[in-house]
Amino acid sequence: MSADHSSARAWRHAAGVIWANRVSFFGSVAFYIGFFTLVLAPGLINRAIFDALSGHAAAGLNVWSLVGLLIGLELGRFGLLYFGGVLFNVFRYGGEALLKRNMMDWLVTAPGPRTLPGSPGEAVSRFRDDVLETVSLSTILIVCPQVLTGVAGFAIMLRVNAPITLVVVLPMLATVGLTYLVTRRIQTYRKAAREATAAVTSFIGETFGAVQAIKLAGAEDRIVRRLGDLNEARRHASVRDLMFSSTLSLFNTNVAALGSGCVLLLAAQAMRQGAFSVGAFTLFVTYLGLVSAAPLMVGQVLAVERQSAVSIGRMRELMSDAPALKLVSRAGTPVRPQVAAPLQTLKVQGLSRLHPSAGRGIQDIDLDLTRGDFVVITGRVGAGKTTLLRTLLGLTPRDCGEVLWNGVRVEDLATFMTPPRCAYTAQAPRLFSETLRDNILMGAHAGGAALTDAVALAAFDEDVAQFDAGLDTLVGTRGVTLSGGQLQRAAAARMFVRQPDLLVFDDISSALDVATEQALWRGLFAAGRRTCLAVPHRRAAFARADMIVVLDGGRMAARGDAASLRRGSELFRTIWRDSG
Repeated sequence: MSADHSSARAWRHAAGVIWANRVSFFGSVAFYIGFFTLVLAPGLINRAIFDALSGHAAAGLNVWSLVGLLIGLELGRFGLLYFGGVLFNVFRYGGEALLKRNMMDWLVTAPGPRTLPGSPGEAVSRFRDDVLETVSLSTILIVCPQVLTGVAGFAIMLRVNAPITLVVVLPMLATVGLTYLVTRRIQTYRKAAREATAAVTSFIGETFGAVQAIKLAGAEDRIVRRLGDLNEARRHASVRDLMFSSTLSLFNTNVAALGSGCVLLLAAQAMRQGAFSVGAFTLFVTYLGLVSAAPLMVGQVLAVERQSAVSIGRMRELMSDAPALKLVSRAGTPVRPQVAAPLQTLKVQGLSRLHPSAGRGIQDIDLDLTRGDFVVITGRVGAGKTTLLRTLLGLTPRDCGEVLWNGVRVEDLATFMTPPRCAYTAQAPRLFSETLRDNILMGAHAGGAALTDAVALAAFDEDVAQFDAGLDTLVGTRGVTLSGGQLQRAAAARMFVRQPDLLVFDDISSALDVATEQALWRGLFAAGRRTCLAVPHRRAAFARADMIVVLDGGRMAARGDAASLRRGSELFRTIWRDSG
């Protein structure tokens, strides 16, 4: 992407953050305008005081009146700065909250399957560091009235003594030009530093989630060395970024200090010749910092704009196909209404999905399911069973094929195949570090009886009764306090409590003993026929199935009930034998 395009995008997003929080932004700007406007007054008052003391002043206010006025102005500036600071922080944190909310909103509610461009830990760095960097461009504009005040101070100094004033300003304008020339290097170094930080965050997150695997493999030393290498790379990139930015800032500051020194020397010479009053000298000293800050502020805005462009690009990668200004929109992601009658028929035609990296997946899958059917998907390891379920549910994008719900084509599977139409239990379900109750409900407004029934239906009620806190038991990170079978049954209860039309299980029996699995299937069908699509590995499910679909190499090798397949499919006979 060109530098001009990234800069334009950075300014568009800054304007979006400002407009979304316009009350706090323009309120703080108004207070800062008042504050920086009053900054000019002390210089004029100081000149009048010293001119009065030195005998150069015209008739007017006496010294003590001017001192009193100066104190009043300082108190007024303090009040303006305080209230401006309050609104500044309201704007800053409001802007950060807006960006974080919009990123999360797009990830969880946008149509189509959502995948992260990196690991969850790397995504966290985008929520943390890049959001802060992006808001910085908007917040720095709040104090830009300081630039206008500097221009006004420059005009006043010109009227007092033009040659000396130009000595201050011309070198500072050179700092702005230098900053503009090196902004591309600023962008390059900032991007490298952000990527290195994200790599460290990603590795730490993955390490915390795999502590047991690391211990079992005896890989502790290698993990620590790898973390050290990543931190060293981060240190190198961050130091280079910081040193470049600091050197540029130091150069600009020293140029400003050099200009100030020249002013003092020239002013002293002019005072010796009687062409410069003590009051004028005091005014110049008072305004030096104000006038020199204006070009520095412009240079800082240019640098922050480049850094912000990097962060915006990284955040938009997280929101891969979002509209251009979705990141700064106050409106949530519109979810298209998916009104559909209760399931009567589900028809899958020519469904295909091949993984780009491996070239494996599913091809030309046809499937018919009627309300009340129990359909089983089976096959050898790697046959495409999980890929079929995930593609049907829209969790993985399909290459081709269509899915018809009651004869109507479903366009957006990821949005449509959700409760109350469909619910899914994965091979490795995820739980949050909350109570068992919260993990099952996940915000669902289900009564106590519905929750109790769901837990019993998942054959989980006896386990829950043995917990000291029952459903209020904290399950730990990713459910670490639960066994594998308890994890799967908690996820099954989460599915049952939503009472969907279609239940989809992916290998729910992998961590269950035979008796528990039989109890689950028995309870599931005890209250009447339920519509299920499942990937089991035991005969208890095969025997109950109305239809079994056998996959081989991602294609349908056979279909039928258990009895017919045992007669006509060698592959199924092998699967049946191994499931005994």
